[in-house]
Amino acid sequence: MGLQQRNEEDPKGSSRLGSYLRKLRNGYGYSLRGVEQRARASGGEIDNSQLSRYEKGICYPSFDKLRTLASVFNVSIQSFSDIVDLEAFEELKPADGSPTELIEMGNQAMWAGDTAQGFACYERAIEILDDGPGSKEDRLLVAEARIHQAAALRRLGKLSLAEQELRRALRNSEALDPAVRTRALLALSNIHADEGDKILAEIESERAHTMAVEAGLDEMAVMALHTLAHVLAQQNRYLEAIERSREAAELYRRMGSAFEEIRVRINIGTYYVSMGKPKEGVRLLRECLVEARAKDHRRLQAMALTNLGEAYHRIGDRLTARNCFIESNALASMHDEHYDDLLFFNAYFEWRMALEDDNQTRARIAFGRLKALRPSLERRFAEVEAFDEFVERGRSHA
Repeated sequence: MGLQQRNEEDPKGSSRLGSYLRKLRNGYGYSLRGVEQRARASGGEIDNSQLSRYEKGICYPSFDKLRTLASVFNVSIQSFSDIVDLEAFEELKPADGSPTELIEMGNQAMWAGDTAQGFACYERAIEILDDGPGSKEDRLLVAEARIHQAAALRRLGKLSLAEQELRRALRNSEALDPAVRTRALLALSNIHADEGDKILAEIESERAHTMAVEAGLDEMAVMALHTLAHVLAQQNRYLEAIERSREAAELYRRMGSAFEEIRVRINIGTYYVSMGKPKEGVRLLRECLVEARAKDHRRLQAMALTNLGEAYHRIGDRLTARNCFIESNALASMHDEHYDDLLFFNAYFEWRMALEDDNQTRARIAFGRLKALRPSLERRFAEVEAFDEFVERGRSHA
C-alpha cells in the first residue's frame, strides 16, 4: 500500500517500518525524546509517544510525519515506501538453514530470476548473523549477504535501500576481504549510475577495477570493466564503452559465464545503435537474442527485444519495432516477477511512436502505462527523465 493511501494513526501499522525506524534511531544514537527535539528543530512535530507506537507497528505515520522523520534521519521518503513494499516477501523467508546455506539459496534464486525469493533468503541470513556472537567470520559473511541483498534490492527498484545496505557492508572496510570490498564498490557504482551520478560512478568503477587487478581477482576485474563500460556509455563515450565491453565479453567467455557474456554483447549492440550505426547494432542484438533463447534466459531475451525495438525505431521500421516491444512486454511481465525497467522503456517508445503517427488513442494507452510504472522506478535513465520533464511541463501549463 502506498504512503499516500495511509491515514494518520492508521490502526494497522507496519512492523517492518517500525523496525526500520528503530534501527535508524539507534544508529544515530537518538532517544525517543531526542528524535522529538530534532523534529521540532527541523520544523516538524513528532511526539515521542507517537514514535514509540510507530516503532512497535501499532499505527502508521501520516505522510507529513514520514517527511519529518526522513529529514531527521537523512533518508528519502521513498525508503519508507520501499520498506513497506518489502513486507510482501516476509512469507518467503526459509524457516531453516545456516547463513551460508541461505546465501547460496538466495544466489540460486537470483540466477533463476526469482528476485523476491533471493531477497528473502539474504534477509533471513542477515537476521541470523545479526543475532549471533559477531565473530570476524560472521562480520565478513554478513557483509557478503548485504552486498547480495543490495543486488536484489536494485533489481527490485529499491535503490535507496540498496545503497544503505552497501554502506553498512563497507563499514570498517579495511577489515574486509578485497573481493568483498571490490564487489561493494561495483554495486555502489551501478547504483550511482542508475541515479544519474555518472562522475562518481566512473570513479568507483575505476577504483574497483584497480583493486581487483592488484588482488588478482579476475572475476571482479571483468565485472568492473563491464560496469565502467556502462558508465562511459552514459556519458556518450561509446567507442571507449565498446572497447571496455569487448574486453569484458572476451573475459566472460574464457570464464564460461554465458549469461554475462551475452548481456555485455547486448550492450555493445545498443552502443552501436546509440552512436548512429543501427544496422551493426541490429545484427549484434539479433545474434544475442538467438543465444538467449537457446539458453532460456528470459531477462536477456526481453532486454535484447527491447533494444531491438529501439534500433528499428531509429531506422524508421515502426511495425517491426512495435512487434519487438510487444514480445518484450510478454517476457517482461511473465510469472510473479516483472521487469519494470524494460516495461517502462517499451511503453515510452510505444508512446513516442503513437505521437509520431498521430494516434491519440494508442498514445493515451501508452502514457497510462508510463504513469503506472513510473512510481516503481528509481533509476534515472534517459527515458525516465524525458517522461518526468514532459509531466512537469504539463503541470506548469495547467
